[in-house]
Amino acid sequence: MLVHVAAVGLLWLGSLGWKAPEPVRPTPSFTLVDAAPFVEQRADERRAEQQAEQARQLLEQRQAEEARRQRELEERQRQQRERSEAEAERQRLLEQQRQAQLAREREAEEARRQREQAEALERQRREAEAERLRELEDLRRQREEAQQRREEEERRLAELAERRVEDERRRAAEAEAERLRLAREQAQAAERRATLFEEYIATIQEQVTRNWRRPPTTEPGLRCAVRVLQIPGGEIIDQSIVSPCNADELTRRSILSAVERTENLAYRGYEEVFQREIEFVFRYDG
Repeated sequence: MLVHVAAVGLLWLGSLGWKAPEPVRPTPSFTLVDAAPFVEQRADERRAEQQAEQARQLLEQRQAEEARRQRELEERQRQQRERSEAEAERQRLLEQQRQAQLAREREAEEARRQREQAEALERQRREAEAERLRELEDLRRQREEAQQRREEEERRLAELAERRVEDERRRAAEAEAERLRLAREQAQAAERRATLFEEYIATIQEQVTRNWRRPPTTEPGLRCAVRVLQIPGGEIIDQSIVSPCNADELTRRSILSAVERTENLAYRGYEEVFQREIEFVFRYDG
């Protein structure tokens, strides 16, 4: 739209420098000339002048509209500034009120704190006085109780002297009974552990025997000591044949293979007697 307005303005400015053509001076002759082209040219010039005038009016209207919008914008900006200033003043008043309220609250808090301090001091004074009276009463009662205890102690000394020998005899008898009980329990525990360990070894022997595949060269009367290294849970990490062992080399290898196939030795229920390194005798009697 601005491009069109500019084009109309240029046409209008161009029309300002337009001059009417000089009239054609008639020649002395009486030759007739066709005036139609001149009339059409004059009509075009009048239309151009009208268009230029319309463009100028349109431009003036646009300028007036722009000026009006500028005035409205300035008015809105002024109103906005006034509102901002009023809001700032309102915030300043609110802040003053808040600060005044805070000051009043601090004064009230300080007064309350001082009042509580005074009450606490008075309470402490009363408590101290009561404590002093209680201490005096306690001293009096303690003196009376001390006197009573001395008298009671004197009466009991004779009884204690008589009971001391009896108590010593009783404690000696109880200590001896306790020693015998502990010795009996320890013996029972040792016997139980020994029995459990024998059962543990027997279970391991049975596990390995089940996994043994007898070579044809093995003879009855086989006795071969096997050493196994394991971790908690029964997992075997090493095995070997130790002396004494009356087996041939093929039988020895078959025994070690049986241990390897066992994978995990007995563990659950035998945690109390578990040992990382154990030895057991592998037997075959035919």
